[in-house]
Amino acid sequence: MKTGWLLESLFFFLLVGAALCQASFAKTKTKEHRPLSPKILAAKSIYLDCDCRKEMAVSVPNALPELLDWGRYQLVPDREHADLILLFSMNPYRGDYLTRDGPDKRPAIVDYTILTVIDAHTGEALWSDWKRWGYMLVSYASRSLIRDFRLAVSQEIKRWGLEDVLRCSDSAAYLAFANLTPEEALTKSGSDGARENDAAHRLMISAPDAPDFCKRAQLVVSPANKILGFEVLPSGAETLDMGELIRQADQFDFSGGKDARTGEPFFTAEAKTKKIVIQYTLQGRTPRLVNVKYLY
Repeated sequence: MKTGWLLESLFFFLLVGAALCQASFAKTKTKEHRPLSPKILAAKSIYLDCDCRKEMAVSVPNALPELLDWGRYQLVPDREHADLILLFSMNPYRGDYLTRDGPDKRPAIVDYTILTVIDAHTGEALWSDWKRWGYMLVSYASRSLIRDFRLAVSQEIKRWGLEDVLRCSDSAAYLAFANLTPEEALTKSGSDGARENDAAHRLMISAPDAPDFCKRAQLVVSPANKILGFEVLPSGAETLDMGELIRQADQFDFSGGKDARTGEPFFTAEAKTKKIVIQYTLQGRTPRLVNVKYLY
């Protein structure tokens, strides 16, 4: 009887202890995703890496098909040519990817599969997630983590409609600069006046009353020093679905080529009125909206 009571008490304390450990561990391992860094959305290339000890060696080859299917980023064979590093590991990232001496030497059990997205230029951790699926499921965990990262990126992308883009062509804030010289534009009064961007030497407009897509644009100046129109440069977090252009293909002329400076392939959709030119480039296998030019 006494022995049975002792066994029951021991079992109870083991359960309580396990629960407390689990709670303590959960506090240190709570997933807290910050808003995505603009560096992730602007990046074009990635390098895949891992702490490839033990069963973790399967992480990269199993993540690769998911990345190729996504096609947003170009895969590069070394970190020197990458914008981002995707690191699979058993241990949490210490921020030392660019400074540590060789591979991670910390002891580890393949219990967690951790994906850390790292700025390849600074070593800063930009995003991280993990799966506690054990050593037998590293291959599934690595694919799932890439899908989670893919979903996180897609949720940050602002998808404009074609009507949003076309609406900007008639904005009064921009029409007021037609055929002025840059000097005249700079002296134009009011909150919608042009301001010179010192870094790029461009004339920029901030127009709060313009449609959302074109609240900020740069002026297009001709060789004769006259303002011919304006141009919107979307960020990596913005896009226009090509499907909308294709559905209204009768309104556009399509062409393509390679950028003489970067060598990147591009294609354009020019309105048959010759007033709007929409340009994309390829980021990996994914079309990326580069600019929309409006001519008077």
